[in-house]
Amino acid sequence: MIHPAKIVILTAILFLPFLAKGQQQDGSVFERRVNVSYENQLLEHILEQISWQAGVYFSYDASIVDPERKINIDARNKSLYTVLNQLFDPGKFNLQERLNQIIITRKTAAPGDTLVNDTLPAPYFFLRGKVVEERREKALPYASVSVLDKPIGTITNIDGDFLLKLHPDCIHDTVIISSMGFAQKRIPAEKLLDEDLFILEPVSIRIREIKVTATTTQDLLQHIRDNIEKNYSTHNRLMTAFYRETVEQDNQYINVSEAVIEILKSPYTNTVRSDLVRLVKGRKSPDVQPFRWLNFKLQGGPFTIIQLDVMKTMESFISKSYQDQYKYEITKVIWYNEEPVYVVGFAPVSEDVFPGFIGEMYVHRESFAVVHAEFRFNKSSMNEATSLMIRKKPQGVKARPSYVQYQVNYQQYQGKWHLSTVRASVKFKIRSKRDKINSEFHSISDLLVTNMQPTELKRFPNDERFGRNDVFVELLGSFDEKFWENYNIIKPDEDLRKAFKQL
Repeated sequence: MIHPAKIVILTAILFLPFLAKGQQQDGSVFERRVNVSYENQLLEHILEQISWQAGVYFSYDASIVDPERKINIDARNKSLYTVLNQLFDPGKFNLQERLNQIIITRKTAAPGDTLVNDTLPAPYFFLRGKVVEERREKALPYASVSVLDKPIGTITNIDGDFLLKLHPDCIHDTVIISSMGFAQKRIPAEKLLDEDLFILEPVSIRIREIKVTATTTQDLLQHIRDNIEKNYSTHNRLMTAFYRETVEQDNQYINVSEAVIEILKSPYTNTVRSDLVRLVKGRKSPDVQPFRWLNFKLQGGPFTIIQLDVMKTMESFISKSYQDQYKYEITKVIWYNEEPVYVVGFAPVSEDVFPGFIGEMYVHRESFAVVHAEFRFNKSSMNEATSLMIRKKPQGVKARPSYVQYQVNYQQYQGKWHLSTVRASVKFKIRSKRDKINSEFHSISDLLVTNMQPTELKRFPNDERFGRNDVFVELLGSFDEKFWENYNIIKPDEDLRKAFKQL
């Protein structure tokens, strides 16, 4: 069981006296959209039109590609990938990208044919889209966009937009778009090149349709604990993840910090070994708005947010030691990834419980895996946590947390549930009569696991680890528009993009 103050400390804040004060790179050319509509037209002329529209050049051997072949085609606002696969049978031809040139060769090289030996890395496909709810076409934030049977994925931002970067070898794989309470959508990855809007349909089920295998919440909690070894990894995993911190003061962005990190995830059955974090690459924006009165910094950053993996840390509302200090209720059953899950509400039995959390966890009906949890402090715990969360503040300044909300999600891969996304949202009220300060700070920390693999690593070198006392923003380099290359990230929402434009 984790120390009672562990979750609290992960939002430690440094309020210091103030002393001083994205756009992604392009992906594959095959993503570019074109309009071609011809009857009985020469292939050569069609390729010339495509070349002009998409800004690409074609290279081929006229002995294997007949430029005077007559073509009928009607493709409007379609990706270059889709159009070329209509013009050239993918079973017979290879299409190879090299910078802004597309080289067309035979699928099986005949004697004397020379295939291009391109040492440049294959450009990734950047698949973009928007996920909305069926009835009102309302954006669905934090919907999962992942590759079937592969630990690759991203999530939608608050506007429902996503950006998924795929290696060309994965372009024929299946992409799954899913969200709690909605039927999942499965789409060939190559179709995402031609579609921009993805509509999910809500799914409703009645609790009487579900065979309740746990008659009491106490039984359900015991099933959760008894099945940890079956449901969660018992081996080390090396995870690649994207982490973002944003800070607002009175609804104005004052800082954005982002990084790709690696997480050395220890087995869920080992409660002694902590997970480790190291920085791969990161960037920070210059101050989007100048700090007013105080400098707001989060301590611990990605190291502390991974402590929100409640199944690894056995948080109080799951721990058997705390079970009698909480009251639980199965409130409903919802649909998640084509299967029903229990929604279990929990709250402390009294205000004396610390840490006391109010929230819900979603428990898979068949396996008893916790697949989602969202929780916040109750009022008394919020007051008691103040001294732990606020590490430093100037004399005469009053600071208190006014809102603390945590969310954690798990995704299934190869029969095990793995940490997928984490979010911590914290607001602080700041007052000082002497300095005439009355301000609210709001920090949001997001973690998205984008890939993972088995590993024999036991630890990271000490000088590479990110620690509890490190201040994330102080370890990062400057802002760079094309910084992320082929790493998957959470696409910035509209408000963040506007803030970046102010730089």
